[in-house]
Amino acid sequence: MSFAERSLASVAKEGREARYRGDPVSANPYPEGSEDYAVWKRAWEMPDGEAAEREAPDGRR
Repeated sequence: MSFAERSLASVAKEGREARYRGDPVSANPYPEGSEDYAVWKRAWEMPDGEAAEREAPDGRR
């Protein structure tokens, strides 16, 4: 699957999973300056609780 075919949600999931594995933020596979790069990096940096709140803003999980 090419980068263009991935959804932003899947890119964010990749960023969170990279952090959980202990990968450095520099492991971001997307071209710097791209939307995918920013989404991946934001997901990698986002605290777990904040990620859960953004995914389920109405409180459902």
